[in-house]
Amino acid sequence: MKIVIPTTCPCCASKLERVNDQLFCRNIECSAQTVGKLTHFAKNMGIKGLGEKTIEKLGLSSIIDLYYLDSAEAEEVLGSKIAVKLLDEIEKSKQATFATVIASMSIPLVGNTIANKLSSANINSFSEITRESCKEAGLGDKATNNLLEWLEYEYQELKDFLPFEFKQKQVVVHNTTSNGTVCITGKLSSFKTKAEAKSVLESMGYIVVDTLTKAVSILIDESGKGSSKRTAAEERGIQIVTDLSQFINL
Repeated sequence: MKIVIPTTCPCCASKLERVNDQLFCRNIECSAQTVGKLTHFAKNMGIKGLGEKTIEKLGLSSIIDLYYLDSAEAEEVLGSKIAVKLLDEIEKSKQATFATVIASMSIPLVGNTIANKLSSANINSFSEITRESCKEAGLGDKATNNLLEWLEYEYQELKDFLPFEFKQKQVVVHNTTSNGTVCITGKLSSFKTKAEAKSVLESMGYIVVDTLTKAVSILIDESGKGSSKRTAAEERGIQIVTDLSQFINL
């Protein structure tokens, strides 16, 4: 019986690319590929409770969606108890090592072995990955090309939204005498992105988180739409800031 090798993706009909006897669909908008990448990402990052069915229920289509998942929407879809556990898992994943994150991105031929080679070569941030540094780390040409291609295209769409902050060749030490823990909810009007606001707040000595944990002392809510986080903050007597720019300039 003759085996016919498929040439197009059965989900989106895009042309398949053969790499080392494996077939890859390069259409980044392919729904099957998207769910597969997110499932792989969650498994590698150790995000418990985020399987294929949960991803589909939440309508997640990218890593960006995952890290900007609204708690109210998650509770509505999954129920309060499951949503809280999942959001905690997502929050914990932000502490992952650079090698773990690289290996989780579904880059062809770039798995744990390649990621560990990069880390062993003291490559600790996306900005440090070049053809020269890959060669010094002992990566082959195909893995290097795939990694550089990913950096040029897919990473450009992600880089302003990824919550991982890798300090080059430094150990991150959490300041136990910080000004407080801040949670940002809803859309901001004073900053273009939450990432920018987070950077400014952290430079002022605040710890910034996405979930309303017991440690949160300040809630940033400029949208004023009566979110579940704001209601909970009011019940717990947490300080609520409706104008972040004014708060920063105090």
